[in-house]
Amino acid sequence: MDEAQNWFKKGVVLYENGYYRRAITAFDKTIALDPTFAEVWNNRGLALIQTGQYQEALKSLNKALALNPRHENAKKARKIVLDLLKDLKNTNNAPGPAGSPLPQVPGASARKHSQIFAATIIVLMLILVAAVGLMLMKSMQNNAGTTQPAAPAPESTIVPTAVLTTTAVSTTAQIPASRPGDIPLGKGQFVFNDSLGNSDRPITVYTYRPAAWNQSGPILIVMPGAGRTGQSPRDIWVPYAEEYGSLVLVPEFSQEDYPGDMWYPLGYIYGSTNWEPKANWTYMAIEHLFDYVREQTGATQETYLLDGHSAGGQFVHRLVTFLPEARYSKAVAANAGLYVMPDYTLPYPIGLKDSPLPESELAKVFSRKLIIMSGSNDTDPKDPGLANFPAAEAEGSTRFARAQAYYASAQSHAAALGAPLNWEYHIVPGIGHDEAGMAGPSAAMLFNES
Repeated sequence: MDEAQNWFKKGVVLYENGYYRRAITAFDKTIALDPTFAEVWNNRGLALIQTGQYQEALKSLNKALALNPRHENAKKARKIVLDLLKDLKNTNNAPGPAGSPLPQVPGASARKHSQIFAATIIVLMLILVAAVGLMLMKSMQNNAGTTQPAAPAPESTIVPTAVLTTTAVSTTAQIPASRPGDIPLGKGQFVFNDSLGNSDRPITVYTYRPAAWNQSGPILIVMPGAGRTGQSPRDIWVPYAEEYGSLVLVPEFSQEDYPGDMWYPLGYIYGSTNWEPKANWTYMAIEHLFDYVREQTGATQETYLLDGHSAGGQFVHRLVTFLPEARYSKAVAANAGLYVMPDYTLPYPIGLKDSPLPESELAKVFSRKLIIMSGSNDTDPKDPGLANFPAAEAEGSTRFARAQAYYASAQSHAAALGAPLNWEYHIVPGIGHDEAGMAGPSAAMLFNES
């Protein structure tokens, strides 16, 4: 039953972090392996309550009580569901004298929301009890001289397995400053804690939601430049968010929590002394952020758009290279100052030799939609922000020259592999190293069909 326990613990972690639908999936997998485990039926019911699936929640809680009639948490949760179902029936379905819905009773909506809020608080308390029970169960196993095997990786590499630690869930745990589900119209921000990656390193996400955006609308993730600030690029993209009806997210990888190039443009693939697990790569944080926003907003898009200028462009093209399975539909890397060449004769991080990308995956990298963009005037070889060490100079003396060398290298190596190249290279006339000047042409490339 070790695999069932691993899925159960994964479900608890997902629930605690607000991934209710994915928690339900994890609990379903637990049930498939061990349908006699009352606790998983109870937790599945709690997750179903959170997603508004009250009838299904009732069935799950009834099953928990059938397996363990003394399960007090299941009894309490079942009462919550019955009250909610009764309230919804009385509020929404009661016929009027002529068979039409009754007028809204003053205060009924407020009472309904108050009841649901109270129910949510109780549900959260119940899941905390379940998590603490897991901790105690594991503690007893450890004291008896047994050890828990590491959780397998049952999902794709895009979303690595989250493992519940021996630390009990605490009611004083850090809470995001603003839930993504509350992304306001216009400008906003929230703090994202990547529970599936570097959970101790928060990411402030600057947002813009135009009135035209709905749950089926596009989601654009913009990577900041070397200054790392998210507010400025968010503000630059506001008119294009309005023009194309897109939600804009700008994750800010602060120097305090993500110091140096290792953590940001290089993606923390390699730490101080060793290659890092993929779950800890900062490229993976973009995938996790996308999942988080989809979960909280109900967005139905299965892919996102990705843009980066300067150091942000470095981040973008490296994500494209080292995460060929990532769920972006189009990516723009504009005015980047240094590239990882798609060349296995050059050592990482300038090339792919000894890198985490297998040579067998390079054709897949070439098949994805990457748009490389250069401002025609980004040609200053003495720009103080331009890397000038020998390996960088070997790519070219300016950002403009380096972008052309990068695209030419991709053309050459794709041809050698006999692989289609789905990349593009575009020059924006009259623009130098200017994020605002590149944003409009980048938006046209991202949002228009091609």
